[in-house]
Amino acid sequence: MQYKPVKTAVIGSGMISNIYLSNLKNRFSIIDLVGCSDIVSEKSKAQAEKHGIRQMTNEEILNDPEIELVLNLTYASAHYEVSRQILSAGKHCYSEKMMCLTLEEAHELDRIRKEKNVMFTVAPDTFLGAPQQTARLIVEKGLIGEVIQIISNRPRGYFMIKTTEDDAYRKYSVMCEGGGIPYDMGGYDLHTLFNIFGPIESVCGFACTRNETRPYLNPRHEKFNEDFHVTTENTMCASMRFKSGPLLSFTTSSEYAVSSDSMLILQGTEGMLYLPDTNDFSGKIYLQKKEGEKLEFPLCHPFSENCRGIGAADMAWALRTGRKSRLSFEMGYHALEVIKAIVDSSKDGTVKRLSTEFDIPAPISTERYGGTSEERSLFLY
Repeated sequence: MQYKPVKTAVIGSGMISNIYLSNLKNRFSIIDLVGCSDIVSEKSKAQAEKHGIRQMTNEEILNDPEIELVLNLTYASAHYEVSRQILSAGKHCYSEKMMCLTLEEAHELDRIRKEKNVMFTVAPDTFLGAPQQTARLIVEKGLIGEVIQIISNRPRGYFMIKTTEDDAYRKYSVMCEGGGIPYDMGGYDLHTLFNIFGPIESVCGFACTRNETRPYLNPRHEKFNEDFHVTTENTMCASMRFKSGPLLSFTTSSEYAVSSDSMLILQGTEGMLYLPDTNDFSGKIYLQKKEGEKLEFPLCHPFSENCRGIGAADMAWALRTGRKSRLSFEMGYHALEVIKAIVDSSKDGTVKRLSTEFDIPAPISTERYGGTSEERSLFLY
């Protein structure tokens, strides 16, 4: 039986869109990618020509009755307004992370999606990749015993601004409210852990904006050595407790002198599990048992290449088969609430209990297929 592909379009044709467009166009048969748009028409024109799709305006996408699914790949500061328009048009929406800047905005998006009876899911979708799914299998099979504590550290640097276009990226994304590294990168480890352990119960921590006023560093920039202002948190340290039991130490910053590798370690009663960068679909997993060596563990699942956009494909399969999507509004909302709770805890010095929950998504099957048959793993549920 063949399933009718879901006609899909992308709003936001910037830096991250290339891998999305390539995968949606070529990797997933359940997606019929028809067009893309951007507030800067030159960007959408270039991407449309590159990937053999239509250059469209937002209005054309929203008013096209055949388009069912729209990906919101815009700046973090634009996520709310663009997703609001997509949902209000009665279309299913996949949004890059975080879904919006405030919990109030999230409540409104929740209201609209329910009113319109449409699906709304939130990135990242990397937790559907082979390393993250294999890590879940290892924990569920008890290979490291009961997980007691988790260590997560995500360093990253942002400040070598090079061109006027990069300045726009700074202005609308990584330097403004909701665009700092806790919002941009924190979701990767959080979603990987949500997929294994479920929702978080309580949070306490510290967050700050280090060096709020700083100069442009790159001599090639038109505003070299002039000051700009950072209005988002760029350093965060928190302790959390999952409802299922494990404790999490969560740190992230874009302020380190040397950008080191990310770290995600699960510590259990029978061993330790070392995960690769969760902003990727590849990488190696290492397992260390009691008194044993740290050894590479083979990946047991498909999707070990860069499959960004797999979350949208999973949505499309959910639409056609009537099942739940593995990504969900509730999981994306929970990630936003966690980050906001750390900020609020830092301000008043209290432990914050979270109010939202979500269902742990179904795992990806361990059945392995080659080539284009790999997509069958999304059909299985």
